[in-house]
Amino acid sequence: MKALFTTFPAYGHLLPMLPLARAAAAAGDDVVIATHGDLHGAADGLPTREFGPSLPALMAENDARSGQDVLGYRNDRSDEAPDLLAATVALFTTTYADLAFDEMLKIATDERPDVILAEMWDFVTPLVAQRLGIPWVTFVHSPATVVDAVLAAGAADAGARRDLVEPAPLATIQLWPDWLETLPRSGGSETIAISSDAYDTAARIDIPAFDDDRPVVLVTLGTVVDDLELLRSAVRAVLDAGANALVTTGFTATPADLEADPARVRAVSFAPIAQLLDRVQAVIAAGGSGTTLATLSRGLPIAFVPRIANQPQVAAAVTALGAGITPDSLAGAVPTLLGTPSLREAAAEARTRLDQRPSPATAWSTLRSRIS
Repeated sequence: MKALFTTFPAYGHLLPMLPLARAAAAAGDDVVIATHGDLHGAADGLPTREFGPSLPALMAENDARSGQDVLGYRNDRSDEAPDLLAATVALFTTTYADLAFDEMLKIATDERPDVILAEMWDFVTPLVAQRLGIPWVTFVHSPATVVDAVLAAGAADAGARRDLVEPAPLATIQLWPDWLETLPRSGGSETIAISSDAYDTAARIDIPAFDDDRPVVLVTLGTVVDDLELLRSAVRAVLDAGANALVTTGFTATPADLEADPARVRAVSFAPIAQLLDRVQAVIAAGGSGTTLATLSRGLPIAFVPRIANQPQVAAAVTALGAGITPDSLAGAVPTLLGTPSLREAAAEARTRLDQRPSPATAWSTLRSRIS
């Protein structure tokens, strides 16, 4: 059987799908990853196809069409910025379809997959699946949001412009657990749960170990850091608390931009989060769902500095669970993060619950039976 995995062109959308893709390949099935070439390196040996615009090109085109810069959009403030909401919906639906539909149609026609697996914010590929009559599966890696209905309407608009109606998915692969949901999720298709694996590769990162025995805190705001001062503030908070900082600066900043004591800071633009989590006792993060699930899968507490998209919602869910904090100020957050037993106990309980979910191999076997 051949499976085509597709994703919106951002690391946070691709990385959560890769354990399932690797499980499919390990089971002897043909796997192809279709996404922009900027992300192909993360697939680490899996066959890839070039698909769609890069994220910067897509955002630039969408900004030009809408006159809105959507980078700072937060879905918990949608009622305060209707024009920004409309532009954000277009980014994922109508604008993306205009730039990527024909490419995906050609890829799917050439590859002739038996099934297409599209991550939850790829609203283009399901339309292609409808055009070609190929069953598709949605991969849910993030919580339900207040804007899901608006996104669905945008997807319907993108389909209507091509005389298509998005078909119902054959199944839903559910990475984000229901016990971390804060809103009801609309369903309809069979749900197949899957465990959360922290992203890793065979290649090892080359970051020197610290020279002392201080606790280490990972500071990561994602692959796009548009607030360098926030990143610096988080690093300062770690150092002021007497800990060392392991930092990812993303692709828009550099380790030199941190302006911090090199003896107590180790920094890299990007690295597999599994290898970073092996070195730390706690995490400061923006609240991306992939980073959050990876951290909880290691039983580590998190301090959130949420800014965009669904990050505030993710932070609220983990804070309510007792495994994280969302402080008004980072000044006292690190001592709380490192010194509060209940946070670590709740994170350990979250790890146990995540471990009890079906493995990627089991999830793939279940899905494969459903496809057959």
